[in-house]
Amino acid sequence: MITISEYAHILEREQDIIHLQTEGLGDTELLVQPANGGNCMEWTLGHIADGLKTILRVLDALPPEHLPDLSRYQRGSEPILGPEPGLLGREALINALDCLHAAVQTRLAEMEEAAFDEEMIIFGSQAHRRGWWALFFLFHHSYHVGQLEIQRNLAGRTEKLI
Repeated sequence: MITISEYAHILEREQDIIHLQTEGLGDTELLVQPANGGNCMEWTLGHIADGLKTILRVLDALPPEHLPDLSRYQRGSEPILGPEPGLLGREALINALDCLHAAVQTRLAEMEEAAFDEEMIIFGSQAHRRGWWALFFLFHHSYHVGQLEIQRNLAGRTEKLI
């Protein structure tokens, strides 16, 4: 199973990718829509941030105070089809992501490997090891981080970053 330090390293690299894929983009570019449906980068970034809150829950930690409201970006929320009230924009989303990422890294640094072996139940499902749940949500996190390259390309930024 994955170790805490390996997990922290993967998250660190993915945070770097988030910064690379959003660098230089404006709020309007974050709203570019995929031609055949799906979500724009604004929603994806907010959803990644909301997912980091879930990872903190798995790690038995609370999210930092003073985060912006991320409810617009939760699982099952409607696609963002253009400008609308309450959207956070690139700067606020990146700040939220950085804050949440730092909180996750701090919590991981505090944990001992035995904590990853503790059984827990999330969302009323069966019990799994904390490390299993953390890895499950890391997969979800990685899936959405991977979407950012395509969304950047849709916004007309086709340079090779990775």
